Amino acid sequence: MVYGPFMELEDLTSLFEKAHFIRAFEGALAAAADAGEVPGLVHLSNGAEILELAVASALDPKKDQVTGSHRSHGIALSLGVDPQALACEILGREGGLSRGLGGTQHLIAPESGFLGSNGIVGGQVPLALGAALSAKTLETGGIAVSYFGDGAANQGAVMESLNLAVVLKLPILFVCENNGFGQSTASSYSAGGTSLLGRARAFGLAADHVDGTDPVESAKTAERLVSWVRTSGSPAFLEASVPRLSGHYHGDEEKYRAADSQAADPLQRLEAMILNRDVPSGLVEDMKHRAHERACAVIDKAIAAPDVSDTALDAYIKEAQS
Repeated sequence: MVYGPFMELEDLTSLFEKAHFIRAFEGALAAAADAGEVPGLVHLSNGAEILELAVASALDPKKDQVTGSHRSHGIALSLGVDPQALACEILGREGGLSRGLGGTQHLIAPESGFLGSNGIVGGQVPLALGAALSAKTLETGGIAVSYFGDGAANQGAVMESLNLAVVLKLPILFVCENNGFGQSTASSYSAGGTSLLGRARAFGLAADHVDGTDPVESAKTAERLVSWVRTSGSPAFLEASVPRLSGHYHGDEEKYRAADSQAADPLQRLEAMILNRDVPSGLVEDMKHRAHERACAVIDKAIAAPDVSDTALDAYIKEAQS
């Protein structure tokens, strides 16, 4: 990407289309969940698209490995995971990333640098340490990246991972997506010390904060920290402020939110940046329409695929035993 004081229009429009595809993909997925087509709860990444795309743009999928939480559809798509295989996996359909065995919370696509997502709060963070240790030991030049939310920041394994990364000098970037909530509990209520940067620095980590709704600053900060981890071989911590525009899961009534609270949408901020340029009339709406049509086509095709959610495990066991 080209930064300067601003991104080039080409970079902005590319980011806009990718972000809107992720948003549209999850919107179509939510509709499929409402129709009873998705096994289990669906956790949407609405609000984090810009930040996740910014981090992904700084990575090398051939060398770097990423882990994510239960909220990882956007992370997977930002890394270039095949949307059709992703949709089939989430819906428990034939053709999924793991033949429908993993579902929405246990996604994996190593060919795209996605080591996996995890349904255990904070469970993905120590897994990324293994990837970082492998990269260091094998001298691959790769790094590990682990996403987790502020709700996982108090989890013991997460704090142990921060400490161990410094002790062993591992090439890993910890990305804390701080949306102010751990499920339905405000961070200000659940944490004795709310400065996550202060906590990271206390372990000896290089740490920085970024407004995850700002495309330019997100891309610049992500590229700088990824480059520093790669060249120094040392860990770093990025706290990104991102809104959670939907509930903890799709269908969450969100009674814990104030009735008048409404976070700003990063995609609207990006749209305003594009419209502030000299762009052809209808460009933005055309990009939105293409993203929506493509996403709906992907989800519709996944719904039409054979449902293996009840049989995939039995088939896998029989195959393993043979």
